[in-house]
Amino acid sequence: MTGPAPTDRNECTLETARRQLGSYAVPVDRTDRVPLSVAVGRVLADDATADEAVPDANIAVGDAVFERGWQLRPADLGLLKAAGRNELHVRQRPQVGVVPTGDELVQREAAEGERVETSGFTLAQYADRWGAKVTYRDVVADDAPALRMAVQRDLTCEVIVLTGTEPGDTLREVIADLGDLIADRVAISPGHETGLAVVEDRPVLLLPESTVAARVGAVQLLRPLVKAFGGAPFSSHPTADATLTEVIETTAARRVFVPVSHEQGTATPLSGIDLGSATRADGWVTVPEETERVAAGETVAVENWDFLP
Repeated sequence: MTGPAPTDRNECTLETARRQLGSYAVPVDRTDRVPLSVAVGRVLADDATADEAVPDANIAVGDAVFERGWQLRPADLGLLKAAGRNELHVRQRPQVGVVPTGDELVQREAAEGERVETSGFTLAQYADRWGAKVTYRDVVADDAPALRMAVQRDLTCEVIVLTGTEPGDTLREVIADLGDLIADRVAISPGHETGLAVVEDRPVLLLPESTVAARVGAVQLLRPLVKAFGGAPFSSHPTADATLTEVIETTAARRVFVPVSHEQGTATPLSGIDLGSATRADGWVTVPEETERVAAGETVAVENWDFLP
């Protein structure tokens, strides 16, 4: 007898989560013509050909400087300017709605018993850098009608991201009523309480309250979605080998992501999953499933999650 399908389980692996969400990620077919000055990070909808020759780069008039599907970097625009291009035909950026939730959260000036919302705000900055057009909403209280309206409001987006949620809360009940709650948890840490859902064929990412956990979930799941919807190449984060200065002990059933400080060829794990840990991190070390311990002195790969591809 075969086991249940991934959609029947409360928890799924990271690979299954990516596959489930990615099945809805059809590249956006809308395009824009934009000035060269605002084209960084955009994906070419057509070949960008030269209007003027660039002898130093061995480019003749009519040559394709960059091909369709290329994601533009700052230096690329200099070459295109030399080739006489003033505007480019690019894909529209996929739209991502980021909705923070929680009764105790405020946008600013927290009073006693309140906290300034940071998880959704931080993820909105990342999503913008990854190539999305982001709508960052004000905090929504843990109230079923308000949450329902917030989700329905952003169904015009390609992806909806909600922060401050956990299995069994009001938001999960609202999502299950509106669509299909695919998984309540993903086998990652931090971020084990990350959930996946689909509402009206829109992938919905449900991220925990913790800033670090939400960041892990976004890097591992939202980033691939943004790239897929944008028709942009998905590249691995740059890595640097380093010697681990302290032992890392993990939960073997999950893939663990550890923030570290990285200097002079060494990597030192940062304790805690608070905002400070995420901000101070120079990089992240991934510990695969079935690994319970990485000893001090071992060589690890430090991933640079702040690299702008």
